[in-house]
Amino acid sequence: ADISELEMLFVELIASGISSGLIRVEHERRSSAARTRFEQFFPPSLAKRLEDDESFLKGRNCDVSILFCDIRRFSEISERIGPEETVLWINSVMDALSECVLQHNGVLVDYIGDELFAMWGAPDEQPNHAVLACRAALSMLDKLPRLNELWSERIGGPLDIGIGINSGQAQVGNIGSNVKFKYGPLGNSVNIASRIQNATKQLQATALVSEATARLVADKMMLRRLCQIQVVNVQTPITVYELAADQSEEYGELSRLYQAGLAAFESGNSIEACKKLTEVLARYPDDGPSIILLSRAVNQIGHPDAAVDTVWRLDRK
Repeated sequence: ADISELEMLFVELIASGISSGLIRVEHERRSSAARTRFEQFFPPSLAKRLEDDESFLKGRNCDVSILFCDIRRFSEISERIGPEETVLWINSVMDALSECVLQHNGVLVDYIGDELFAMWGAPDEQPNHAVLACRAALSMLDKLPRLNELWSERIGGPLDIGIGINSGQAQVGNIGSNVKFKYGPLGNSVNIASRIQNATKQLQATALVSEATARLVADKMMLRRLCQIQVVNVQTPITVYELAADQSEEYGELSRLYQAGLAAFESGNSIEACKKLTEVLARYPDDGPSIILLSRAVNQIGHPDAAVDTVWRLDRK
């Protein structure tokens, strides 16, 4: 039987509705996939905006703060517990550390082996990017007791991390490829943040920030100036500050006592520096930076003819 004009119109309407529905479903699927992709790296509110407008991700120069967090003793622990348990352990730790970044509106740039790389200040401008980075670092330190409850017995000792933060200009954009997306910063500011993280081991400090970061957070965070360091591939010495999990008055007193010893050392009076630092260690015997600075002062006394070099030259990346 012939289809009437009315029936034909009805069929066309149904076909159009199905087509529109399929297009909508496909659009929602792609939007959901894009949001899921962005939420792996960005806070949820920012991920939603990027889903709607990816132009935010175009390359540009930005003022940012960069954080590197390294898991200590990774090789030793992974050898001890084996590959299967290592994957479970590293996932557990990185989940906890990543949560700290996203909760403080940061961008997860990358995981480099046993190291996390994060950024604040882009793609959204964040005038308080340095404060957010430091708060994320303190949050990471707060996570350690719980992580140790879960893992210390299995990994053969306490979990420890090292954190380095630097602030400055960087070129920010997709630093991956069309095949693998990776939004993050490039430039000397990134290199310095990485080197500062490496210096935490030699200075026996858990979290260090550069002077550039310290200037931006001085009225919000309790910091301790530790020393000047010279790091690999960076010609200008960098003044580093400790960002301690303990933000109490007791830590403030430790910092004041340490500064007296540091001032004596930097003025070339190593004997006075030893006296001051011995006083610090009488009250705070486990303070790593004081132990390190005291050993440098003692070494200087043992070589009285050598010129006093207050910059600590670190020859490892």
